[in-house]
Amino acid sequence: MLGLFTAISSPIKYVFSLVALYIAIKCFKRFSTWGPRISFIVSAIIVYFATALVIAIVVYMRDNPVPAG
Repeated sequence: MLGLFTAISSPIKYVFSLVALYIAIKCFKRFSTWGPRISFIVSAIIVYFATALVIAIVVYMRDNPVPAG
């Protein structure tokens, strides 16, 4: 959700932010120990950077097509 937040420039991006916050609250209510909470945060950061990287690659490839031949 946060990867989409950075990729979209319209006000709808705030909906993605609220959905990510809702998911985090649900996860923290379910897991009361430190281990799952830390792994959730670390995995969210990894997925965020992976999504941002994929979006950057797609935008670069779309804007700079490979010349034929």
